[in-house]
Amino acid sequence: MEDEPSNDNLYLGVVLAAVVIVTGCFSYYQEAKSSKIMDSFKNMVPQQALVVREGEKMQINAEEVVVGDLVEVKGGDRVPADLRIISSHGCKVDNSSLTGESEPQTRSPEFTHENPLETRNICFFSTNCVEGTARGIVIATGDRTVMGRIATLASGLEVGRTPIAMEIEHFIQLITGVAVFLGVSFFVLSLIL
Repeated sequence: MEDEPSNDNLYLGVVLAAVVIVTGCFSYYQEAKSSKIMDSFKNMVPQQALVVREGEKMQINAEEVVVGDLVEVKGGDRVPADLRIISSHGCKVDNSSLTGESEPQTRSPEFTHENPLETRNICFFSTNCVEGTARGIVIATGDRTVMGRIATLASGLEVGRTPIAMEIEHFIQLITGVAVFLGVSFFVLSLIL
């Protein structure tokens, strides 16, 4: 009667397969999360903008706004680019996505602070105008806006390996080394015996 083979190799194979699956799931989760963040930046882009060109008001796609355009925003609109305000009537914008301030900020033509994030005469791309109206000249579009620079910086960050990923990788290497050693050892023993 032959000895039945040990189930150790089966258990080792199951553990290795489980570790590989868990590592793959973690990687997928992290990639999906970062992809979702970048998609949320895309959703912040307004669809339409009211622009005054050559004395005529026209509704255009927000992507077509260029530096120097005169843009009108009203309550409920999303600001299509960074604007320097030239006239305002009770305009308040929600800067919480940039500065974290929960209260809407008043916007007017007056220069009030050296810091562009603090001054009242600039509206920023992708912020919401919550009430009033304002007219402003476009000073930056796309990646040159404050929000565009933030998005560029966020997407350019290299994501380092997390401690759990390093531990899992170390564990996989250890188990692989042991499995290879045992496999070679048993193979050599089977040839000798």
